[in-house]
Amino acid sequence: MSDTILTMANGSKWKPSTSSDTVHCVNCDNAVDTPEEIASYPTGNCPDCGESWTGNERRSTSITVTAPEAISGEA
Repeated sequence: MSDTILTMANGSKWKPSTSSDTVHCVNCDNAVDTPEEIASYPTGNCPDCGESWTGNERRSTSITVTAPEAISGEA
C-alpha cells in the first residue's frame, strides 16, 4: 500500500491505509512477512528453513483503513 500521509485542515496527519502480508511455512512454521521474503512465495524457498514452498501454506493479508472524520452518505 501507499505511504501517503494526509494533512487535515486542523493540522492532524493521517495515513489513509496500511497493509501487511504474511505467509506461514508448513515445514518450519516461520512467519514470512517482509516484502523480500514474500517475493520468494510461491515459487522459491522459505527464507528460514530453505525448504520449497508446498502450496499448503497459510497466507494472510491485513488491511487497515483510517477515516479521520465521520463518513456518511445516502444510497
